[in-house]
This record gives sequence, structure tokens and C-alpha cells, in this order.
Amino acid sequence: MSEPLRLGFIGCGMIAAAHAAAARLLQEDGSVRLVAAADPDGAALDRIAAIAGGLEHCFRDGSDLIACDAVDAVVLITPTRFHRDAILEVCASGKPLFTEKPLAPTFDVVTEIRDAVVASGIPCQVGFQSRFHPINRRLRSLVTSSELGAVMGYTLRDDQYWPTGDVVAGHTSWRSDVAEAGGGALLEHSIHSCDLLGWLFGPATRVYAAARRVFGYSVEDTAALTIEHANGVVGNLVTIFNGVEGREERRLEVFFERGTVELTTDFVVGAPEDSLLVQRPGMPAERVDVTELRRADFAAQGLDPDRAIWVYQYLAHRAFATAIRAATAPEPGVDDAFGAHAIVEAAYRSAATRLPVDVATVAGT
Repeated sequence: MSEPLRLGFIGCGMIAAAHAAAARLLQEDGSVRLVAAADPDGAALDRIAAIAGGLEHCFRDGSDLIACDAVDAVVLITPTRFHRDAILEVCASGKPLFTEKPLAPTFDVVTEIRDAVVASGIPCQVGFQSRFHPINRRLRSLVTSSELGAVMGYTLRDDQYWPTGDVVAGHTSWRSDVAEAGGGALLEHSIHSCDLLGWLFGPATRVYAAARRVFGYSVEDTAALTIEHANGVVGNLVTIFNGVEGREERRLEVFFERGTVELTTDFVVGAPEDSLLVQRPGMPAERVDVTELRRADFAAQGLDPDRAIWVYQYLAHRAFATAIRAATAPEPGVDDAFGAHAIVEAAYRSAATRLPVDVATVAGT
């Protein structure tokens, strides 16, 4: 494929703005072109069109966008409860798909989606952009190289402001409704962390969890998990939706045989929270210059290290377009998403029963 990959967005809400900004940068590179969007809200369509620098086609119904011959690949950014029907339509169309997470509100529908995507053979990438963060990539290199010995355990704290209108004026509120979102802090937010933990430490085998609903919504705002991995690594994940508007931070500490790594990240490129500290035996702690780390990581990928990139959706969409043009499988794919969902589902079952839950039982393997 020598021509730009022509993208169509289904869903033009808040997070679609970040996707559109990423697409606009990629349009400048000539690798993609955002040509169409669909949303029942005309004002939302106008906002995305303005960010993209104009759209060739606007639709009120996602089905019309999927059927549009001018669209090569579909980017699905709707609320979670609409994913199933749209993804099944895209599978039937044979077009490549980039879909936001979570895949669905309930695990049975997640399984149905995974099976449908696999059976259709369409290229599919799921929006776990945390894998593209240079700090996370540096941690993975420390894990896979065994530079610090074997991983022993970890602790991860994942907190964010409540993304709902009661907490943030003007924000949509579907994420605080179990019928629309399926879950709260764990499913809607920390499924990113569940994917990251599987990517870093391998498949999870067992989960023990507890959860709370402090704000009184029908989904959890607090959850704590103990996770066991197939390679013996054990760790803890604490996820929070709180009332501190604007806050979004992931703090991860990893303990190796011969070292420790402490890192903090946000989804924004160059966020003030970003940090990386590496401790080795008999040596002063190394506080890594994360700005230079990012610049080196971008340069190694053939990117201008001084380019103004806002969020890591840019790198995720770049990877998707590269995979489609090379006719290779995009990553992270639907099987990766299924693994992250299986951790979340095991946690919900554990929280309900107060017993540990085997992930294999949840996944049907």
C-alpha cells in the first residue's frame, strides 16, 4: 500500500480528540488520512473535523461509515456498550480495525468479540498505548534482558480522576453506569495496567481481589488485586477513581534479584509526573533523564525527537498503519486484550466470592 491509509472514526467524544490529533500528525507524515467520522452528535463531528483539518465524509450512523468505500480502516472510539455490534460489522466488512479498550462491558461479549475477530482474519489492534511509552519500554528491556536478574515481584498503583459529569463539569457520565461501562476503575481504566503487566511479566494465572464503591455509583471506584503469573512473579495492583480533577498517574515498583526499578508515567508525552529510578547493588541510585530517554526512543524509531507529540495514541496509530501497510499483524491485538480482560474478570469474580480465582477457569482454557 503506497497511498495513505484512509481512516474512519466511529465515535467523536472526548477521547476521540486525542485520536484525531494523532491522525493529524500522521497525515503530515503521509502515512494515514482521516477521511470520515460518524457520530449522532453533529457538534462532536464538527470538533473532530476541526482537529483533523477537515473530513471528506460525515455520518450519523457507524454502519454507513463501515460501508463507505472511501474508508480503508475503521477506528472505533464509542462508549463500551456499542463495541460489539460495530466490531461484528467491521469483521463482516473485512476492513482492518483499531478499537479502543475495553472490548465490551461483560466477559462473555469480550469472548464473542475475540472469537469473531479471529475467525474473520481482519487485522485488529486494541488501544493499549501504554506499551508505546518509552519508560515502559525501558522497563521491559530490563525485564527481558535479565540485566538485574529475575523479577521477584511488583506493586502498581493506578489512580485517576473520576471521568464522570458529577466530578468533572461537562464530562460524559456513562463510565459511572454499570449498564453502559460494565465496570469502573478496574475495567475502564486499569485494564491498561492489566495489559501492561501481562506484557511485562507474562500470563497471569491467579487473582485475588477486593473492590469498593465509595462514590455510590453502580461500578467500583476502588479495587486491590494480588496477581500471580505463570513464571512465578507475584504482584499487587491498586486502582482508584478519585475526586481530584485532572489527576492521572501510574506508579510501578519492580523488584529484581539484583535491583529495583521505580517509575511513574502518565498518558501525556513529557508529563511532569514522568520519572524512572534504577537501583543496582553497591551503586548510587540512577535517576534516568526521562526527556533524553524519550528523545532517544523516538530517534531509534525514525521520529524527530523534537516533534511536538501530545499523547501516545500517536505511536499506537503509527504502529497500526505500519502493520497494515506491511501486511503484518498489529500489536497489541485482540488476544492481548482477551488476556487483560481475563485478569479483570477474575478480579471481579474474586471480589464477589472473597476467594482466589484461576485465570484459566475464567478464560475457558
